Amino acid sequence: MSEQPSFFAELKELIIEYFESKLKLLKIGAYEKIAKVSAVLFSSILIAFTIVFMFFFLNISGGFFFGELLHSNAYGFLVMFGIYFTVFLFLILFRKKLVEKFITNKIIQKLFEKEERK
Repeated sequence: MSEQPSFFAELKELIIEYFESKLKLLKIGAYEKIAKVSAVLFSSILIAFTIVFMFFFLNISGGFFFGELLHSNAYGFLVMFGIYFTVFLFLILFRKKLVEKFITNKIIQKLFEKEERK
């Protein structure tokens, strides 16, 4: 009879240990997902920052190029403005279909991506 309280006490300890281990495992999984998303976000921001600088210098070059063709730097930069204003309007009109959907899908894809273990 003295063995039964010991059995239940031991079972209780094992159950508590199991749930604590399960909780730690869930926390580690969440931290891993957060780290992956953060890494992707940081690298994407870095790439976007680099691309912005590339486009900045490309736009200046394009402005001078069109300026040379139109014999006026002001007209050349006005052409560049027109191009980007058209792109801006396009993005405003179709942002939900193109931009928001694309970004949402990429984030969900990264969150549920299966990790290849070696």
